[in-house]
Amino acid sequence: MAMLSAPEAAQQMGVSLRRVYAMINAGDLDAQRIGQHWVIDAASLPQQRRHAGRPMSQRIVWAMLASDGAVDDVDWIGADEAYRLRRRIDRLCSDPEPIDRLRSWAASRGEVLHLSAQDPAQVREDDRFVVSGVSDPRAGISAAAFAEGYVHRDDAQGLVADHLLVPAARARADVVLRVSPLPLSAPVPLLVVIADLADSGGPRERKRAEELLSLWACGRGNAASASVRRPLRDAVQPEPLGSCPR
Repeated sequence: MAMLSAPEAAQQMGVSLRRVYAMINAGDLDAQRIGQHWVIDAASLPQQRRHAGRPMSQRIVWAMLASDGAVDDVDWIGADEAYRLRRRIDRLCSDPEPIDRLRSWAASRGEVLHLSAQDPAQVREDDRFVVSGVSDPRAGISAAAFAEGYVHRDDAQGLVADHLLVPAARARADVVLRVSPLPLSAPVPLLVVIADLADSGGPRERKRAEELLSLWACGRGNAASASVRRPLRDAVQPEPLGSCPR
């Protein structure tokens, strides 16, 4: 684990030292005090990303994610939208930095809650919680004391209440709960895992997202993931035909 002094962190982020201390106090940076000085985990620094396009609408991005890129199998978008989405996926696979593009496109997929739990393992075992991101076995990242995954929007309030989950700063959260408009089941489509890893911000997660995206691109053209098989036309609020960003 690479550690930085507060001045080094300020220099890397291009902010003032006062801003670094404010981020530490807010829990946005993983830091500890040693004597009179703060040391900061470099992996907790927010990553600077290039601008990679506007987010897709929630309906369109879930057409891509839930089908694992097999958009012709999606029944809530029209033929013209499916054509444009296929073109976008082609751009994703040829992009020199596809993780940044996917991260930008998928930003609208749902609300993200950073929470603290008495027992993250119990959250992972709840039938309403579907693992993804670092908690998905395909990520290959050990996270025994951490839970990341999805809950359907109708079940989110109950899950939070039943496990006594409370809001936490991102750097201190041990549960990342993504609220989905779709009823997902495990295993989630691989492209969903990749998008979640891309959002984590850490270098290890980003590297694994890049590796998995390369594998996913090689397997394009396969049948849609079995995670979402039944019709989902009513799962996402319909939008006018052609509303997908071009």
